[in-house]
Amino acid sequence: MRWRVATACFFLFLAPATFLPGAMDDDFRPLDEPAFPSAAELLNKVLSSFPEVPVRVEAQLLSKTRAGELQKKINAVLWLDWGGREPETRYLIEDAFGRPLEELQIKWSRNGSRETRYRAGDPLVDAPLPNLHERIQETDISWIDLSMAYLWWPYGKTVGAERVRGRFCYIVDMPSPEDEPGAYAGVRLWIDPEIGILLQAAAYDSGGQLVKLLEVRSFKKVRDVWIIQNIDIQSYPARHKTSLRVQKAEPAE
Repeated sequence: MRWRVATACFFLFLAPATFLPGAMDDDFRPLDEPAFPSAAELLNKVLSSFPEVPVRVEAQLLSKTRAGELQKKINAVLWLDWGGREPETRYLIEDAFGRPLEELQIKWSRNGSRETRYRAGDPLVDAPLPNLHERIQETDISWIDLSMAYLWWPYGKTVGAERVRGRFCYIVDMPSPEDEPGAYAGVRLWIDPEIGILLQAAAYDSGGQLVKLLEVRSFKKVRDVWIIQNIDIQSYPARHKTSLRVQKAEPAE
């Protein structure tokens, strides 16, 4: 059975416009504005590129200084079951020696809502759900980033197109829903429509300032499937960086 891997994907080449969801009234758009695919169409293409069967992914999170010096290394194991009636994922964070630190499980319903379970410690035990916008183990990636929760946010809008690392992408603005309070007022996505991969994402605060930038650094084609390998996540204004390096991806048993 064919399987796909499109793990967390995220990125520089920011459009100069400030992220202001809903700033333009549809009734006053110029007649010659280009017709872009809808945000729903583009997001569905990304979701359809996710694994068709359960997949287990092993990765490392490498936290670095602005100068690129390694500060911390932790492991991440991802179980992704996107093909089920209700997609379900599990994210286990381990220390450099493979000891468990924390784990988040998410089950998505068809209406975009989610059920979550959080465990922490060694051994893992149930614990109160943390703020999903906070950093994981002092890295630059949050649970919102790792799970790509914004792919399920409503009211997305395609606002333009440009090239990212030589590939044509549509730009989609995703305003943060009212029931998703946190550091992000919205996220701008760059989606490659040819291969259905999210190549870049930029998160903004309520003042329109950039707070997080995620870039896909490399991906390759394996058995007619595009597999993302390296992702950089950078926090602003500190410009502290964390790299996610996929080491292994295979169908889960």
